[in-house]
Amino acid sequence: MTTLMQVSKELLTFSQLNALFPHGCRIALFVRHSERPPISPDDKDFGKNLGLTAAGIGQANAAGRHFAGHCDARFLSSPMTRCRLTARYLAEGIGIENPVVEDAETLGVRGFYYENAYEVQDMMRKQGYMAYMLDYLRAGIAPHSAPIGPATEKTVRWLQDHATASLTVFVSHDIFIAALLTGLKIRTYTAEDWVGFIHGAALIQSPGKGWICHPCVPDLSAAETSARFSQ
Repeated sequence: MTTLMQVSKELLTFSQLNALFPHGCRIALFVRHSERPPISPDDKDFGKNLGLTAAGIGQANAAGRHFAGHCDARFLSSPMTRCRLTARYLAEGIGIENPVVEDAETLGVRGFYYENAYEVQDMMRKQGYMAYMLDYLRAGIAPHSAPIGPATEKTVRWLQDHATASLTVFVSHDIFIAALLTGLKIRTYTAEDWVGFIHGAALIQSPGKGWICHPCVPDLSAAETSARFSQ
């Protein structure tokens, strides 16, 4: 992984990231969507068409305001509705009217971490979402999922290749955020200390220094209380 970029465990806020732009840095945010309603255990599509709660809309909008006025921005999202809406409201928080949000299958269930999304979802229903996920994070392998190490390398390369604006925002899902930060050995997760809404990874490209990845949150108040997993 060091051939792709360096890594740091230092947690950065969006305001700290925003302060890097005058120094010529390029930033790619790989973050979880904002707050959504609970997913029914019987939903075979894992809430594909679920939107955001009112609080979730506010979270995304507030997150975007940390980058207020930054016009050179690109937004890519998992095709699921909650991710697309998160990208939209985050962009509006920045001050971008009628933002273009690009669908990216790679940020969803057809990304590099799954070998067979339907089989993974079936395993999760039988074993339990969190039980399956924690086994995957601990062992680095799980039935119907790709090994975390190689999948993380492919994901990092894809994010770097698509970070074409000075700020590129990739909105994805908790399972993939956790896998990437675990694969990079930046974070470990439990059901009581899970991926919060709009938490994720910041890939920073500095002039002459290459890429470095940090964990990131919109603001420190969002990190003061550990996020618990909820279905």
